[in-house]
Parts: sequence; C-alpha cells; structure tokens
Amino acid sequence: MLDAYTLTLMGIAAAFIAVLIAVIVFMGYLRKILSIASFMGPNATIFAIGSKYTDPEGIGKLLEMTTVTEVIADAKKEGYVIEDEENADVEIDRQMLRMMNDVISMLPEGVREFAEVYMLKFDANIVKRILRAKAAGVPKNKIYESVYEGKHITKTIISHMVEATSIEDAITALDATPFRDAIDVWNETNNLHAVDIALDRIFLEGLMDARSSLDEDSREAVEKTLSIMVDVYNLKVLVRGNFLGLDVEKYLVSGGYELDSWKLKNMAEARSLEEMLGNLEGTSYSFLRDAQDPFEVEILLDRYLLDKAKEIGMVYATSSGPAMMFLISKEYEARNLKAIIKGFQEGLPKDRIERLLVGVAS
Repeated sequence: MLDAYTLTLMGIAAAFIAVLIAVIVFMGYLRKILSIASFMGPNATIFAIGSKYTDPEGIGKLLEMTTVTEVIADAKKEGYVIEDEENADVEIDRQMLRMMNDVISMLPEGVREFAEVYMLKFDANIVKRILRAKAAGVPKNKIYESVYEGKHITKTIISHMVEATSIEDAITALDATPFRDAIDVWNETNNLHAVDIALDRIFLEGLMDARSSLDEDSREAVEKTLSIMVDVYNLKVLVRGNFLGLDVEKYLVSGGYELDSWKLKNMAEARSLEEMLGNLEGTSYSFLRDAQDPFEVEILLDRYLLDKAKEIGMVYATSSGPAMMFLISKEYEARNLKAIIKGFQEGLPKDRIERLLVGVAS
C-alpha cells in the first residue's frame, strides 16, 4: 500500500504532466494560429490583385478586342501602366516586378526571404536578353531600351555587358553576380543555349538552397510547388538538348516531383522527341506524349505548372500557397499580355496568338 505522502506526490506529478501536455498542445495550436494570422494580410492582397490574364475569361476578353489601345486600357485596370506602346514589353515587366516586390514586402520573414531569391529569375532574364541581343547584332542603344536594372544585375553590370566587344567579354561581366558559373559554361561550350540553361539552373538551385529559411508551417506548399518546378525545368532542358543536339545531363537538377534520375537518364539518351516523351508513360506528364515539337512541349509544361500552382495556392490558402501561386501566375500573366499586344501589333490571327498563351481562352 502506498502512503498518503507518496500518493500526493504522484497526484501532483500527474497534474504537472497533464498541465505540461496541455501547454505543449496549446503552444502548437498557438504557433499555427499565429502563422495563419501572419499570412492573412498578404494572402488577402494576393487574391485581390489576382492574375486576370491567366484565366479563360480574362484572356478571352482581351482576344475579343480589336486594337492595342483597348488592350492597354484594360491592362491599366490590372496595374500595368503602359505609356509607350512600342516599348510595351519592358514596361509590362517593370510593372510586374513592382507588383511582385510590393507583395513580397508584406510576407512573413521566412517566405519573404525565399521569395526574394525567386526574383533571381528575372535577373537571369535580363542577362539572357542582353546576350541574345548582342549575338543578333542589335545596336547598343536598342539593347539599353530593352533591359532594366534588377537586384543583382545593376546598371554597371548592364553597361559592361552591353558595351562589351564580344559575347565572351559580356559573360565575363557576370563574375561578381550569382551567375558567375555561366562563365565556365561558356568557356566549356561556346554555346549560348547552354548558357541559357545554366542561368535557369542557377536560379532553381538558389531556390532549393533557400528552403532553409522556411518555417514548418510554410514549407509544405513551397516544397510541393518547387518539386513540380524542378520536373518542368528538367523536361524543358531535355527537350531543348534533344532538339539542339546538346549534352544536357549535367544541367539536370535533382529533387523533382516524380521524375527520378534513372528516368531522366533514359530520356537524355533518347534519339528522338517521340522516344523521349514515350518515357513519360505512367507519370503525371504523360499528356506530353502527343506533342509534335519542342515549342508545344514547353507551352504545355507552362500550362501544367500554372494549373498546379493555382491548385496548391487554394489548398494551402492559409499559408505560403498563395505566395507561390502569385509569383508563378503573375509572370505568366505578364507574358500573356506581352504576347497579345505583340500579336495585335503584328496583325497575327487571334487563334495563332492564343496558341502562345499560358491559360486557355474560352
């Protein structure tokens, strides 16, 4: 028989443990509640801004218009202020980046740090634009008009690249940026397509590293989206490599959603696009098997990524899902808007313009 003193101690211990468990459970709930609360403002803003020109209704409305002036007027309502029709591409990009940065500044710290790394993608786009223009012999003044300053690609670096007397010298200007590895790729391959792929890989690997800034409640939505982004990147790299006759295995990134290294290797060894895409049987990407050319594959992959980003954004609507959805969909919205304006300017048939868009017009 236990004496009264021992029973009292046991009761106190049991009560203490019960209180401790209750506190732990409460703290867990409190942490989740605080996390949800920290996303309420940013996510409300994200859903309010939206990405109208990635939805069937928004795309269809633009395609029903008859002039560029009408398109520009409608775009202004969505935050795209385009003062110079001839320079619409650059102005749309600037407005897109402004909207992205405004939203990023509102995000909770961990996701904000991750999203800031995401913006590296647009620095890479500036580099690509300059290199392609120089390779095509575009006059320097025209190149300056077509680019803008990024986070890492400063005015000084832009000037060095534009004023360089050769592609090699232009790429060397990247030495003090996150894209310095592109210099080695150029030295090894002397191929701008390989440099393009390397720039995309640098961006994606930067995102993979930036996951360490995420807290537990933000991680799942980001990692699901990022793993799909890796699959899409790897498939694009393989298709481009097959089309251009490049050895691209070394540019592939691990950590995809469902395309393991062995499957990617089999695809890299394929002799034709049809054989390559046949390896996707049994995966979520089997819809690509009927694609006829690399361009169609890339458009289909872009549409797939957009759909998945929107889906994840809604499933994880109280955490980081909407932030990832916003970054991805806003880029595609800007791209769609640029394609429609360019198509109208060049008098392209509307069904041909529609084939360039990410999002299905009604």
